[in-house]
Amino acid sequence: MIETLISGIKNFSKKLVLRANYKLGNYREVLWLVGDGRSGTTWVSDLINHDKRYRQMFEPFHPQLVPAMDFLSPHHYVRPLELDERVKRIAGDVINGRFTDTRVDARICTLWHQGLLIKDIFANLLCGAVSREFPHIKPVLLIRNPFAVACSKLKTKDWFWLTEPLELLKQVTLYEDHLMPFEDIIRETSAKKNYVLNQILIWSIINYVPLHQFRPKDLHICFYEDIYTNPHHEVAKILCFARGPHAADFLNLKKEVIKQPNRISNPESNMLLGRCPISTWKTELDPGLINDGYDILGHFGLADLYDDDNALPNRAVIKKLQGTRS
Repeated sequence: MIETLISGIKNFSKKLVLRANYKLGNYREVLWLVGDGRSGTTWVSDLINHDKRYRQMFEPFHPQLVPAMDFLSPHHYVRPLELDERVKRIAGDVINGRFTDTRVDARICTLWHQGLLIKDIFANLLCGAVSREFPHIKPVLLIRNPFAVACSKLKTKDWFWLTEPLELLKQVTLYEDHLMPFEDIIRETSAKKNYVLNQILIWSIINYVPLHQFRPKDLHICFYEDIYTNPHHEVAKILCFARGPHAADFLNLKKEVIKQPNRISNPESNMLLGRCPISTWKTELDPGLINDGYDILGHFGLADLYDDDNALPNRAVIKKLQGTRS
């Protein structure tokens, strides 16, 4: 009972702090980091907020673990310029910093904030419409190799993931705007009932859509693999996108921050165990399954996004996709 009382007092105090920052206008700067689950979004969010500048909001659009969002489907799509009032209202509360939730605000550790850093793994298909409605948002799309993502989700199957790609076909506007040309491959893949292939297909869809929705200058695209190999350089680019060309002048990512464990993964711990998170999937998946995965990616123009030799990203593929955006 005492522990419950203490917890209640802490939550109440935290809400007072968040409300005070909102009243003072400390949430005008909004950086929105979106990406698939198991892509390193928590780790990258911590790197961005290494100086505790931002109020970090942890997955506010999670459709299962955030009660206020239970009306959303996993990877909920909204057509740009057609936000319904319910989504518009609650998205506005998140973007403006009014929204509070015990899980979402679990990472609050300071009294004074100079912006919002929103981190989401189910918002890729919402991000375009919400960003159009609130143009001061600085959206950042984090991409990780789909085979690595699928392997990681396979090891965490008891977590909440979308596992059936046919569910995305049920979203009428998503189908009409983006998925109609891919209906056959979606149904064929689903019929195989292979968990890894389903995840590669879902990865393809939730990255394909924002790549086609955003103009290149309006969306910063970063890769887990690039951040893993050169965190200072890549985080500096994110900060400059968010705040201007001199935002990273005093960037100082300490070694303990880069290695810091978090709720998703610790990239450095993989190296200590002799595992490289960039290429480990090559030894974990059957070659035939990998070929089937590349076939799925090929339908979306993403088969060449990662090279075969060192599994590093090829940004020319992104430029090509964005050059043909609808």
